[in-house]
Amino acid sequence: MEDGEMQNDNSLTAVLLRAYLWLVPIGMLLAAIAFGAVAAVDGRWGLFGVMVVIGVVGVGLGVAHWWVLYRFGKGAS
Repeated sequence: MEDGEMQNDNSLTAVLLRAYLWLVPIGMLLAAIAFGAVAAVDGRWGLFGVMVVIGVVGVGLGVAHWWVLYRFGKGAS
């Protein structure tokens, strides 16, 4: 592949990969928020703590995926 070819890659595989890299961390964070809220209302503080950890992992994964997309995607020169 030539330099710059990756920037204009709109193939189905590239679109699915970008969607996966964005939707997985967002889904993890939303699920952690939802289940954490249910656990807090129910008074299950251990489960709430686990949901906080999963939420933090989701945010970290989102940052890592953003970096990968920026470094190797449209932000690459």
